[in-house]
Amino acid sequence: MLDLVVRGGTLVVPGTGQLRADVGIAEGRIVALGEGLGGAKATFDAGGQAVLPGVVDPHVHLGNTLPFEEEAHTESRAAVIGGVTTVCVFLRRTDPYLKHLTEFRRAIDEASYVDAAFHLQIFTEEQLRELPACAEEHGVRSFKFYMSGIPGIVQSVSDAFLLEGFRQVTALGPDAVACVHAENASLVEWGRAELSRRKPRGSVADWEAAHPAEAEALAIKTAAYLAGQADAHLYIVHLSSRAGLDVVRGLKRDGARLTVETTSPYLGLSSDDPNGFLLKMVPPIRSASNTRMLWDGLLDGSIDLVGTDNTSRTRATKQPEAGLHGARPGYAGLGTHLPALLHFGHHVRGAPLELLAERMCGTPARVFGLYPKKGTIAVGSDADLVVVDLALEREVRPEALGGMSDFSPFEGKRLCGWPVATIKGGRIVARDGKLLEDRPTGRYLPRRPASRVDRSAP
Repeated sequence: MLDLVVRGGTLVVPGTGQLRADVGIAEGRIVALGEGLGGAKATFDAGGQAVLPGVVDPHVHLGNTLPFEEEAHTESRAAVIGGVTTVCVFLRRTDPYLKHLTEFRRAIDEASYVDAAFHLQIFTEEQLRELPACAEEHGVRSFKFYMSGIPGIVQSVSDAFLLEGFRQVTALGPDAVACVHAENASLVEWGRAELSRRKPRGSVADWEAAHPAEAEALAIKTAAYLAGQADAHLYIVHLSSRAGLDVVRGLKRDGARLTVETTSPYLGLSSDDPNGFLLKMVPPIRSASNTRMLWDGLLDGSIDLVGTDNTSRTRATKQPEAGLHGARPGYAGLGTHLPALLHFGHHVRGAPLELLAERMCGTPARVFGLYPKKGTIAVGSDADLVVVDLALEREVRPEALGGMSDFSPFEGKRLCGWPVATIKGGRIVARDGKLLEDRPTGRYLPRRPASRVDRSAP
């Protein structure tokens, strides 16, 4: 007998298309697709609404404002209410990771409402030497390097360290991924100093001058060259600029082994937004014309996928009385990720739902070794689904999103297209913006080497 049938929905299969079919679920997996499925303990009537795979967010930070375990709880709550059922979390330590990974895994298993894989941010030679053990013992297969740091928060690494890091990642196998925060450190340092001198208080519109687009474009060129020398799979996180996009297009035409991510705030906001300091991020949210160019890149495939760069903050950390330079970068993004992409992508730009599903579900799962368990609707996949009312319009209010942040970068905006039910592991865990049970069921997802991973459709 089936545990649950999701009946009467329009299934949105990433990269494939849409079909009217029921989904049969047993023991947390999809076991049947077809019309008129019966014999289930429970039924959910989707009423003709769109049914997508649970969203896979490839770019999440936890533990930047509250302790890691607390944010694993609060931010995963916002995620699952918002239709995100899997996250890839960037961990940050400056000491060896091996003595901490078991504790990070425990925090996910005990506190999270969504499943999670880990990326490790790498800063030291000792951490580089740990990569094989982190991969073998904990299933970590993606690693991040900062070409430009964030003062007081994170340090940058040299080009020499970057090249050696790429070589170490390549040695783990063809599925290992080298993620890069791509900004040229000297250009950013100069831009920050100039802005601080000229505009001690500044504005979010001014912040773009501190992180010029040229810094991103130049860093992408450098990273791509070094990755090519090391035969590494290069992953550019949070692409933010037209200049960077132009470089990406050229590299892809030349056959570079390159995956490119942007974020939903970059696709839905611009630097003239009235929310001001709340939008401070690194790299910055840029002009409206730049936002349009990023959408062009996402729709034509130059940009492969979308995350949030979720870094939850409170209003107090933005310190408007101290001016732009005193505000901490970051904002919560998990609760608005899906509605923002549906609103600005599907409703405003006419993007097909299956293309958006590929960018926010299928491709993230493939790139990070989670497919086909995650990122699709197919027999054998995990029963992670989100039912969406494409006509539902709501004003974004931070208190309704379920996370710890008391503001949202989309605050006050009306978005059209919201999840009305989230199914994770075959259980209906959220409905109409509310969590149905306060029982975290998330689990850590170790990833296996490519030789042991079947990435074909299940």
